[in-house]
Amino acid sequence: MLIVGAGLAGLALAHDLQGRGLGVRVLDKSRGVSGRAATRRISSPEAQFSEARLDHGARYFTARHPRAVALAEGGVEAGWNRVWARGFVAWEDGQITPPPQDGHPRYAPPLGMSTLGRELARGLDVQTGLEVSSLERLPGGWRVYSRDGVAGEARRLVLNLPAPQVLALLEPLLLDGADDLEELKTAAEKMRRVAYAPCWVAGVVLETDIGAEWPALALKNHPVLEWIAREHTKRAPGHPPALMLQASATWSRANLERRPDEVLPKLLAAAADVLGEEIKAAHAFAHRWRYATPERRAPGPCFWDVSQGLGLCGDGFTPDDHGPRVEAALLSGWALAARMNGDD
Repeated sequence: MLIVGAGLAGLALAHDLQGRGLGVRVLDKSRGVSGRAATRRISSPEAQFSEARLDHGARYFTARHPRAVALAEGGVEAGWNRVWARGFVAWEDGQITPPPQDGHPRYAPPLGMSTLGRELARGLDVQTGLEVSSLERLPGGWRVYSRDGVAGEARRLVLNLPAPQVLALLEPLLLDGADDLEELKTAAEKMRRVAYAPCWVAGVVLETDIGAEWPALALKNHPVLEWIAREHTKRAPGHPPALMLQASATWSRANLERRPDEVLPKLLAAAADVLGEEIKAAHAFAHRWRYATPERRAPGPCFWDVSQGLGLCGDGFTPDDHGPRVEAALLSGWALAARMNGDD
């Protein structure tokens, strides 16, 4: 079987199916796994600082479902995961309020959020650096193409991609006029319901730490930013001081097509204004997530058409009532694995 997309839902699905003895191959256009649970590693050629790891996608993850709790807490016991915080200081109109005392753990692996995907990918056949550009239906199966030609064939195919990318692959198939396309039409209709908020982020390795003690600051009603994290508080001692800045969806949407070199100074200036101090950067970058957070999701935990051997999963689905987040992607992948196995 083929899974296109090595984000967390696709890896959770692949891990379950391979555990049941099925042959699974995962394809992804990126250089690594984990999708938007991404960590950028930065080395200083001038040896200004030791290697830095900045989570420039998902900030952290939570766990409510028993299986997600078992994964998170099992990671804590194994040493690849840890509880980073149990709430965050809030900023609104220049006023700081303490974190809520809900006690709910926010997990952040010490080596970065991408650790979560790497743990799920252990033992899997994952090919990165391969972008699937089109699909072909075969009698009893599927063929997928990259720009270099045939990327693979399988009886069953799952797409774990943002909805616009799923539609780009499915809609050409709907034009061939075949009589057995009702389920494909249903899949496409589900994906058309999904809408995403974009997000511009900036990562900064600092010359010196800022004058704060909180691990992260959640901003409300700020014209530019919604998140400032002291990334080194996630890491082992000795990690250079670093910040991750995330812009609001409104600001990101208004500046979506700007270049990173245009966006970076604006995010740094906004953070300096909030913090009330100069940000002295040893290294900084800006990154755009065009499909960062689903604002409107498809109903249900996943999609599976047994007659076509086609599945869809990801955080664009609604596996529970707690909103789009890392755990939702995991739950979607696990739900699809159960559905394909006839468990529900």
